Amino acid sequence: MKIAVWHNLKSGGGNRALQQQIRGLALRGHQIEIWSNDGADNSFPDLKDLAPKLHLLELKTYIRFREQYRDGLSALFFGKDQHIKNMEAHSKACAEQINAGKFDVVLVHSCNQFFMPHIGQFINATPKVLYLHEPNRVLIEAWPDKLCWEAPAETKRWSALKADFFDQRQKRVWLRYERANYFTYDAVLVNSYFSNESVVRAYGQRGRVCYLGINEVEFPFLNLQREPFVLGLGTYYRHKGIDTAIEAVATIPAKMRPKLVWIGNDGGGGYYDAMVELAKQRGVVFEPQKNLSQTELVKILNTATCLIYTSRLEPFGYAPLEANACGLPVVAVAEGGVRETVIDGHNGIVTERDPVLLGAALQAVLNNTDLFEELSANARNWVKNKWSFEASIDRIEAALQAAAGRGVEERNAQAESLKQPIL
Repeated sequence: MKIAVWHNLKSGGGNRALQQQIRGLALRGHQIEIWSNDGADNSFPDLKDLAPKLHLLELKTYIRFREQYRDGLSALFFGKDQHIKNMEAHSKACAEQINAGKFDVVLVHSCNQFFMPHIGQFINATPKVLYLHEPNRVLIEAWPDKLCWEAPAETKRWSALKADFFDQRQKRVWLRYERANYFTYDAVLVNSYFSNESVVRAYGQRGRVCYLGINEVEFPFLNLQREPFVLGLGTYYRHKGIDTAIEAVATIPAKMRPKLVWIGNDGGGGYYDAMVELAKQRGVVFEPQKNLSQTELVKILNTATCLIYTSRLEPFGYAPLEANACGLPVVAVAEGGVRETVIDGHNGIVTERDPVLLGAALQAVLNNTDLFEELSANARNWVKNKWSFEASIDRIEAALQAAAGRGVEERNAQAESLKQPIL
């Protein structure tokens, strides 16, 4: 197949999923071209060999003061803001090139700004498949502390007037586009059954679960000497639950308390500083690291004794399976997609979001050699048998072939039946 790919992803799990799909499809002989922008992460290691045609089109992100002023006025009447206009201009320019390229199918990945990509509005000559990692949780969930639609306290009613009339109205417009753009795609793929439930809650329609996989060549088991420390993986953002991990390690008696090494490629600022201070207060040796190479990451996955995974409602989560591929057991909070990847007592231990329970699970893995060896062996087999790279490419390839094989009349009929107007 001749496949066009569009994305607007930073580094992280979503970007790694895209890289794997491109790599796997290209190795099977499919011709791939990529459309993106300079602000996204396109530093794929073997991109030039597997997808040599990379089109980087302008995406304006800077909003001038007068544009912010116009956005405020536009929000009063539920009009689109400059962010949407800029994304639509970029998406339309990409779509014009894709429409003229005579592709068999378009694979669209998520957008780090809007989550739901706008480009589906403008691609009209080719079947289009969206791989949606998650809906915009800010608009539909209590994130991180409350729903953005919640009314301000009565004592702050006047100071919150601007937020109500401008900021919230802009969010309502974003939600309108979030939902309407969903119905512009011929097929929507998701990474877990948990994500599929989120899709149903957000859009009233289900997607199709298309599980990701782990490339054991990239994450090999090296059989290195394990060291008694706990590892955490994830950006330095609040929803990764680093505070929960620190509190869990702090419950372990000081004489046997392991250090907590945390690896992340993004984030920082106030939350990062707060976590460093929290670790000091709790007596936890906290070693944050950033931007490790693949070789360094694989080595640390092969030398740690346990991975702690505390993300809040993570839609899928690559880290537990990457750790498992390297023979590293996982102690995880039983939320989100992790309930589909970590089986309690098999390749790790899952608990409630309770530092005491998590701490006890960490001690069990750290101090019981037999338990560690059992979980480690199961973990490697779990990835090999259930979450292999080849099987994941089988799934995405079949979904794209199904979309490409459908007739134009059938696709148009479905689009019409699901159509919602974009104002």
